[in-house]
Amino acid sequence: MEELVKEIKKLEVLLDNNLGMLKDKVDYIISNKISDKKEIEFTLDNILDLVYWYGENIKELYYSLLEYYKTINLNNARDYENIYLDIIEGCDDND
Repeated sequence: MEELVKEIKKLEVLLDNNLGMLKDKVDYIISNKISDKKEIEFTLDNILDLVYWYGENIKELYYSLLEYYKTINLNNARDYENIYLDIIEGCDDND
């Protein structure tokens, strides 16, 4: 059991580091007005990967990039919003 706790703590550190890098990436995309759809969608996908771990706590980061993306590609941004809402709803169902 002690080994499992150690591994979970390592995972938490890795996830927190990844979250920090994603925050920097979102700031970079928005502040530099990056319009590359693939880069934005890749970043949104990476944030979505963390939704199950962070839940609603990652919402602000996700939506800041999503709102920016709406100015570039509204239809794709709406799809990403629906994906996020589906994931959050699924997380709520598991509680």
